[in-house]
Amino acid sequence: MTTAEGNRGWVSFRDGLWEECTVVEAEENELKLKLKDGTTKSLKRADIGFAYRNPSDVEDLDDFLNLPNLDEPNILHSVRVRYWKHHVYSYTGPILIAVNPWRRVNIYEQSVLEHYTSSNEDLPHIFGIATKAHRAMRKTNRNQCVLISGESGAGKTESTKQVLRVLTAMGVKDPNEKADASKPTLESQVLMTNPVLEAFGNAKTLRNNNSSRFGKWINVHFDPQGKIRGAEIQT
Repeated sequence: MTTAEGNRGWVSFRDGLWEECTVVEAEENELKLKLKDGTTKSLKRADIGFAYRNPSDVEDLDDFLNLPNLDEPNILHSVRVRYWKHHVYSYTGPILIAVNPWRRVNIYEQSVLEHYTSSNEDLPHIFGIATKAHRAMRKTNRNQCVLISGESGAGKTESTKQVLRVLTAMGVKDPNEKADASKPTLESQVLMTNPVLEAFGNAKTLRNNNSSRFGKWINVHFDPQGKIRGAEIQT
């Protein structure tokens, strides 16, 4: 890290809004900062939010636990840097952060799914999370949970679909067994219940015309060999 980079920081005058700054002088109770607009201000630490910025060469790491400064502005900025580089997913330890790419991405093809389910790929992906959950279940013989959360329109239903795709693929007893095209897959059966469930409590929001007003709990049941035996949905 250069001296100039070591003086970079983030300052917040309002909750949730961070802007770049450079530390000119730093004392125990006061900071002299050069702001992005070129002005220099002396500010009491108690009156602002402040964090030192991470070095440029680590801002795009795929696991944020490896960042020197793990705080709100640096996490938000790393998500932004990775988005600029067309990375949809990032890890923070066992937590997967997903952003809407706002474009078509070729990361959900069958070949990508097969790569994650047949290897120890560590690059951040929803397929990786689902694969780890299934393997942990088989290894420990204990229930596993994948919690999917986000604001309205964030893509929770799409993420659920991808998790179910992985569980369906890994829940085949015989690797050479071919799916019966006449029967709907597990994920399609679960997703077909959405119109019925959503009829009981949806609303229009600024980002989603059909936002669910409730959570869904999906139980997928496996036999001792790891083959899917059924599923149920609770709301």
